[in-house]
Amino acid sequence: MFEIPVWDILSSYSGDSKILEFKWEIPDGFYDEFNFTKPLELKIKIIWLDNWVDVVIEKLTTAVKYWDIIKFIDLENIDREFRSNFDPLNPDDIKYINKSGWTIDLKDVIKEEILIQCID
Repeated sequence: MFEIPVWDILSSYSGDSKILEFKWEIPDGFYDEFNFTKPLELKIKIIWLDNWVDVVIEKLTTAVKYWDIIKFIDLENIDREFRSNFDPLNPDDIKYINKSGWTIDLKDVIKEEILIQCID
């Protein structure tokens, strides 16, 4: 559901970018930890930087039910890197480009950011 094709930007010049906006109804059970009570609205900017893709989540809004409590999520300017090659020296929050389909998967990034908000 959250796999974004990046083959077009990878074949472009370094520094090229594109902005994508989505609004999804997420079914119950998609994530084990919480359920969505409002559609997930997402605006991202994808930037190609030589050997990695920088993804800036410019806006992420939704509401989720976490432990029987409704949490309203409103996040801005979350930056994540997606590398083309594995490097064991990179920190854990760096993700990788799926080379078989030339996509990036935002599923774990979205889950992590929502859980951080739920725990605060």
